[in-house]
Amino acid sequence: MAVYNTSGFIFSVGGTAVPGIVDASVTLTLETVDVTEIGNTDRAFVSGIRTGSASGNLYYDQANTQIAALEAAVRSGATVACVFTLHANATITATAYVTSWNPSVAVSDVVRVAFELQFTGAYSLG
Repeated sequence: MAVYNTSGFIFSVGGTAVPGIVDASVTLTLETVDVTEIGNTDRAFVSGIRTGSASGNLYYDQANTQIAALEAAVRSGATVACVFTLHANATITATAYVTSWNPSVAVSDVVRVAFELQFTGAYSLG
């Protein structure tokens, strides 16, 4: 079994890496549709609609173009082109809405932002 560490992780917006990522997660889901017929003794399903989402935390730098694009997207309702590189041979590419942008501050600490993305349309795995 191969084991990978986070040193190869990159979250990109518009083709450029977003700096200051503290943590991130991606969730890919596939709905199923129940097609069990009367008289069947076992449930039967077919694949339905798939979707994805992502969330994470980053250090806030408003002067950074990618961070500014994420912040602007939540205000305008525009989508952003995202790529999550988990390691050299695993990427998830999607178009997403920024559904949450939550800055937080603490005394004598750096500003962090918790964010959430909802994928729209097809995503690809590479």
